[in-house]
Amino acid sequence: MCFSAPVSFGAAAILGGVGAMTVSKVAKPSELPLAVVPLIFAVQQGMEGLLWLTVPFGRSSGIWLASAFAAIALILWPVLTPIAAALVEPKRKRRRLIYALLLPGGVVALYSAVTIFTHPYLAWPASRALIYVNDDPYPPALAAAYLIAICAPPLISSSRILRIFGAIVLVGLAVSMLAFYESVVSVWCFFATMASIALLGYFRGRALIPAPSAA
Repeated sequence: MCFSAPVSFGAAAILGGVGAMTVSKVAKPSELPLAVVPLIFAVQQGMEGLLWLTVPFGRSSGIWLASAFAAIALILWPVLTPIAAALVEPKRKRRRLIYALLLPGGVVALYSAVTIFTHPYLAWPASRALIYVNDDPYPPALAAAYLIAICAPPLISSSRILRIFGAIVLVGLAVSMLAFYESVVSVWCFFATMASIALLGYFRGRALIPAPSAA
């Protein structure tokens, strides 16, 4: 994440603990993709901590780690987010709408997989944060599809806590773009990391969620 290796490792430790708690509260397999979200964010934060440690050894020293971070951000999240939100959605119409967001998410993931393989990413500090760069700029249309696949599923959810999670992610994106444009991927992932703490509240209160209906 931004700022320093200790901040990244600290965030990883916090999210690892939160993820352990959310996974421990899983009551059925369909909840598992949502429950592991904090753990995946913890892995990303740990990666960024390690990337900060590679900085003294030159730009290319962290190429594989930076590419792995980019793969989680650009391949995994656009697909996992709609799936995780849809699997726990009790309202049929909302669930179908969320599943439909797999289309833009899948397109983004496929494009990202190809471009990461052919143009690996480098991570380097700038403005107190890490920037992830390669020589293949992201097309604006795919960037928009990515935002839709990441932000829309929790915002569509009938769960108030998941909507709060989505709102924090969306606000974090806006702040990242306005204040940390060059390092938007890193800073935005940090906001999403913090937002995922809200998921613990979801699992603690899921007994209050109504059973699936045709509404």
